[in-house]
Amino acid sequence: MQDWYTRAVRLRSEVFTGTPYAHVSPMQWQIDPASLRGIAHDRGYVEIPSMFQGCLSFQFAPRQFSQPPAFDGPDRPDKDRERWLLNHLSGSDRVWISLKHANLSARRVAEVAGSEGLRVAADFSDRNDRILLLSRDPSAPWLPLPAPVGVRFRYAWLNYIAPVTVFLLLAIAAMIVGAPDQFENPVSSLLFLAAFIGAIPAAFTTSLFPRTARVGWLAREFDGSQHVEFALRSYQISPELVTQIAGYHGYVLYAQTATQAGGPILKFSKRV
Repeated sequence: MQDWYTRAVRLRSEVFTGTPYAHVSPMQWQIDPASLRGIAHDRGYVEIPSMFQGCLSFQFAPRQFSQPPAFDGPDRPDKDRERWLLNHLSGSDRVWISLKHANLSARRVAEVAGSEGLRVAADFSDRNDRILLLSRDPSAPWLPLPAPVGVRFRYAWLNYIAPVTVFLLLAIAAMIVGAPDQFENPVSSLLFLAAFIGAIPAAFTTSLFPRTARVGWLAREFDGSQHVEFALRSYQISPELVTQIAGYHGYVLYAQTATQAGGPILKFSKRV
């Protein structure tokens, strides 16, 4: 049984996608009509007389709403950022770019990418960022993706590897320093304390990396595995963008859980 949050996210990413009409059964989705109307309104849909029994019907009419403009970066020449983008694209066949991080408009990113032989293959956005996939082959991926062969490194693992490494190194150093005088050396005590304290920020290692890098790592999660799950804090990308990127790779959100230490966890399954 999916929770309300999961069903609402799926409605936004799978039903209210900009198609001319959308028909939703409150009973099937287990979401009350008032909430359904609110979600539809947020996605630019107006309610129309029901076309099917037991369903609410909506028509896409974004011009009837005062929608906030889509996120875009500054559309002005910026040699430093364009040089950064060129360096980032150099020699690559497929690159994910966050406009928020690039600090360039989608138009300028497309122009710079075009000079390197890359084109915009996908475009995802929310109110705070816009993600572009630049590729030499802009065609959509063949779905479903084939299952991966062997074990593939997941960058989310850094948030587990780093704190363990920090703790072990500082704890070992504390034992080496404190062993000669039976751990009465104050430096040894400080190292033990640092081992516990240092492990906490190390659990957020991936957040230290640029947003563009994190978006690319996030996209790698959808590698053809039957099920994919990760904590939102691993990549710090909004659920709306995550579900759009997941959908591009043929995945649907089926559950959302949370832990006290790790926060919200999104779970996806491959659409067959």
